[in-house]
Amino acid sequence: MAVGQITVFDSAYFDQDYFDTEYDSTLLSNSREDIQKIIIEHGIEADLIRQTETTETMGDVTAVSETTYHIFLIIQDIVKKDRQIHEMGLAIPGNSKAFFFYEYPATITGETSLIVQVGDMIKDKDDYYWRIEQILGERKMEGSEIFRSAVIKKIDLNQ
Repeated sequence: MAVGQITVFDSAYFDQDYFDTEYDSTLLSNSREDIQKIIIEHGIEADLIRQTETTETMGDVTAVSETTYHIFLIIQDIVKKDRQIHEMGLAIPGNSKAFFFYEYPATITGETSLIVQVGDMIKDKDDYYWRIEQILGERKMEGSEIFRSAVIKKIDLNQ
């Protein structure tokens, strides 16, 4: 076998130059754009609310501030096929699954780039509030995140 080649199925050879970084980044970029288009076209617009606590030197919370960001997401019911969610004990009434961008750019959020995290709240167009309970996975390709899925819980803040 020549240097710079990989054996596949004992007979086929691929030159390592074939796996060029420019090719990988284009594929990664295209995959992210495709997922984001799906989320925008088939999902909903919502506000993500992130709370930040201010603490004293002894650790007591003195203030809680909220920052609101504009996002898009897809919310779906948890079904029997979602074995992972059932096994984790998260398939309870009031919970749903949601799909998010891997990162929301400032052009969408209106503020700064943003990655959703556990504890963030979401206010949808019907004024329902949801809290991100658990990040299920960061769907990756070639070691880079494409999109993120999570379990969200409907919370009653207005009722």
